Amino acid sequence: MERVLVVAYRPKEGKREELLTLLASQHTHARSRGALGERRPLLCEATNGEVVFIAALAAGSPVDALFEDEVFQDINARIASIATVTPIRTIGEASATFMDLAMLPTRGG
Repeated sequence: MERVLVVAYRPKEGKREELLTLLASQHTHARSRGALGERRPLLCEATNGEVVFIAALAAGSPVDALFEDEVFQDINARIASIATVTPIRTIGEASATFMDLAMLPTRGG
């Protein structure tokens, strides 16, 4: 059974586009390593500018092995330099019964 990964990022000022490009690279690489299913990721944006990344993990995927992969580590480090991973609950829309986020176009992946 697939699992769903949801991660929220708060990009530094002026770094939103770079973050979106890096998330596309990260998704493409993770999928090539068998960690993600064939579904395209969803990218959403909260009113305060947080970017929410939603991806389907492949059933029985070696997700932990990704964090040992040098390319994945490099992409993660680049993301960390331009954005902060933030708990979903800190997004303003998370306090509502339903999160209503703006859909962003998916790049690559």
